[in-house]
Amino acid sequence: MVLILLLVAAVPSFASDAAFNNKLIRQMCLASFDSAMSHAGKVPPKGMADYTCDCFLQKMEEGAGIGESQQTCKQAAALKFRV
Repeated sequence: MVLILLLVAAVPSFASDAAFNNKLIRQMCLASFDSAMSHAGKVPPKGMADYTCDCFLQKMEEGAGIGESQQTCKQAAALKFRV
């Protein structure tokens, strides 16, 4: 019984850890996106950074690797925003 209570009490902690990790990954993604665009001398269309980083997080959550997620989402964003 005590073990069950401990496990139930720990669930919100796991959820908040996942939310924290996603927030951190998203911030890093946005910073990387901004840096890449700046380095390329381009001004991205409004919404492109959010779209790209949302895609990246989704692909990672689906089990794709970092490189695969980056490549897939860069291509998807380039097509959607015509850059």
